Amino acid sequence: MQELISNVFRGSVTSLMNVLLLFTLTKSKGRGSTALAAVIVFLTDFTITFYLYLHSNLTTVSRANLIMFIVLGICLKPLSKDNGMQWAFNYLTTLNIMMGIVILSFHLGRLFPHPHYANTAIRLVLYLLVILLFQHRLLPLYQSASLNWPIFSVLVFCIFLILSYYFYVPTDIQHTLVSAKTPLLLLVLLITAAYGTVFYSLKRFSAMHALETENLNMQHERGLLSQAATIMADRLEFMDKVAQQNSLATHDRRHFNSMLLNLLDQGELEEARTYLKQQLAQANPQTRVYCQNKAVNAAICYYIAKAEASGVSVETTLDIPIQLPFDSVELALVVSNLLENAIQAVQLLPQDQARTIHFTCRHKGRLLLEMSNPCPEHTTLDHKGLPFSSQNDHGLGTKSVVAFANKYHAELLYSIKQNLFTVRLLIDSPVGPFTPSLKG
Repeated sequence: MQELISNVFRGSVTSLMNVLLLFTLTKSKGRGSTALAAVIVFLTDFTITFYLYLHSNLTTVSRANLIMFIVLGICLKPLSKDNGMQWAFNYLTTLNIMMGIVILSFHLGRLFPHPHYANTAIRLVLYLLVILLFQHRLLPLYQSASLNWPIFSVLVFCIFLILSYYFYVPTDIQHTLVSAKTPLLLLVLLITAAYGTVFYSLKRFSAMHALETENLNMQHERGLLSQAATIMADRLEFMDKVAQQNSLATHDRRHFNSMLLNLLDQGELEEARTYLKQQLAQANPQTRVYCQNKAVNAAICYYIAKAEASGVSVETTLDIPIQLPFDSVELALVVSNLLENAIQAVQLLPQDQARTIHFTCRHKGRLLLEMSNPCPEHTTLDHKGLPFSSQNDHGLGTKSVVAFANKYHAELLYSIKQNLFTVRLLIDSPVGPFTPSLKG
């Protein structure tokens, strides 16, 4: 009777741990379904095992359990999110692990004074170790193998056939386990090595794939940054040409007005003279200088003029040297994107709310750029800490800034606090000689 109880208990432990292992390897539809399946399998196996132990021997029980596990595997399929072949792959792996644990626990249990109880305890410990190993180490790699089941299915099926032979064909399972001790232990070692090789290969392939993906992303970001820089360079060149044309037109108009004034002076036409004097008295518009770097200054001039035209003020404190260890046009592009985003955000605010952008840039061995502006209450950051917008045509400027930060290993930080949106960019590369700050 005592042996019967130990056998039934050991079989129940095996069934319960098989279900837990199976749903560790697969994607179950819910914890409730997993718990229900574990209870059903436990009760079914307990009933069948108890009956077989009363009327048959261990060999019959092992054969019946193997068949029963296969049938239960088919019945449990609706509880999993995996497709049919993935489920079969996972279930065969579970059975392979089960048979390997049975072999190890049987022989290790024989080393103790009470083999039946030691067998059960060792089996439980081995199952728990395997489950914990999968949960904390191997599960991502195993799921990758499961998704690519056609590659590994032959190996898993062959392992299942070899192990099943020792459990189903012999007429005395205990005698077989004892007489074939060395081949069985070597087989378990070979199976462990085979699965270990698969996991190691998948880990290496995953690392190589991740590295390749990262390289492709970096190339894409560099291409995006280069394309944006080219567009920005064209824009700056156009702005420079427009400025030169305006300067030339102003110069010519001043001479023309002077000559016309002299002619009108001779005719004593007071109205014309007054008008022309007003025109000549106007100051010649000069380009504002916010920083020493020409490319960045041109971008700042353009967007500050754009901001002021829409009723948005910009306060600047800038120390940006003439010489930079990277392309000035790229930094000008970053500044343009940040200013444009800030202007768009402020324009969404009510008219009675503060509409001022604060832009500072300092350098003492490192270049620190900071821009802050009030923002609407619904402004949020995504899971990566980047500005989030549901509009399809937004986000390209932020991607360009992120690409610049990645390219030069800069620190980029977005934050929102009390409806104040702030972005900080810290470039660790050494910059050029110090130039006095210019405030606007």
